[in-house]
Amino acid sequence: MQWLRMASIVLLWAGGCRVTLATDAGTTRVPGDPDRSRWPDVLTSQADFDTVSRAEVLMFGKALLASEALQEPELKQRLGVPQLRLTSIRQVRDGLWDDLLSAYRDASHNCDGQAFCPRVRSVADLRQLAAGFTGDISPAHALWASKRLGEHERVLNEQLRVAVLQP
Repeated sequence: MQWLRMASIVLLWAGGCRVTLATDAGTTRVPGDPDRSRWPDVLTSQADFDTVSRAEVLMFGKALLASEALQEPELKQRLGVPQLRLTSIRQVRDGLWDDLLSAYRDASHNCDGQAFCPRVRSVADLRQLAAGFTGDISPAHALWASKRLGEHERVLNEQLRVAVLQP
């Protein structure tokens, strides 16, 4: 199902959400703004960029968790499709979790004492961390988190819609 992943990546670009790297040396895709202009803090170092990358991963994970909690009729309505291909949706979700874990790890090297930096060893750890993540370390960060969640939900919906519509 590599083609499905590639279609999802292309859809990210077409859907207006740009793909960035979690670190300069990393190769993992993390949905987000390349310039990070919406992040409330000034980004002056790789550590700052890694902090916002971890926050982006956690917000996308939160959107992914919410989509997993939807019942079939709700998911059909949300995606605007008459039928679901649950196997394809599950494969896309699993691939996204793997990508998010890799991106989080890439952005977590040497981040002790920085925001959003609990260590994760597995997708299960990341899922738990994303479930409790609010980004609420200040009012500005809370506003960022609420806006980004909506954007990540739209991107995720497009990826899941591709999973349903592609044979």
